[in-house]
Amino acid sequence: MFTGIIQDLGTIKIKKEGVYQIITNLNLSKCKEGSSISCNGVCLTAKNITQIDKGSFSFDVNIGEETLQRTNLSNTISKNKKINLEKSLQIGDEISGHFVYGHVDTVTNVNQILKLQNSWEYYFEKKFSKNNRFIVEKGSISINGISLTIAKVEKNSFKISVIDHTFHNTNLKFLDKGDQVNIEFDYLARFIFNNE
Repeated sequence: MFTGIIQDLGTIKIKKEGVYQIITNLNLSKCKEGSSISCNGVCLTAKNITQIDKGSFSFDVNIGEETLQRTNLSNTISKNKKINLEKSLQIGDEISGHFVYGHVDTVTNVNQILKLQNSWEYYFEKKFSKNNRFIVEKGSISINGISLTIAKVEKNSFKISVIDHTFHNTNLKFLDKGDQVNIEFDYLARFIFNNE
């Protein structure tokens, strides 16, 4: 389980077929073989954790076909782009975002990005059929593993307002119109709807 508060930007590389190496400045010295790490919002299992130098680590993950089909990782791998990383929660950790499980529901595309005076507005395509009910104003959503709040809902899109800190410390700053992002709907909202 995660909180959606991104801890570092990593670079994902292909080592061999089905095995991907992620380079990061995130301190993994207390992680062990089999630890869960959120990679662009996808809960993956780390193995072969290696310290490259004083402040840099690498770890390997296997990404199956199912995960590649449901997420934006295949695009990220092919373009050697930066991905959002977060280590899993430990008992006693602060919950600064919302509960994020790393089980990506689907992907969507960036419709528009607007730079305001002190923040950014991101508009995403709303194309989730029955899951559109989870897109509500002031509701939580995970986008590329980032805990965000939905600011506005329109017929075919929804808006996220992004503050300066989030913009500069996540891969949102690298997004362009048309890019694909991972979406995980809020699990608390899911349980409420399922129990109605």
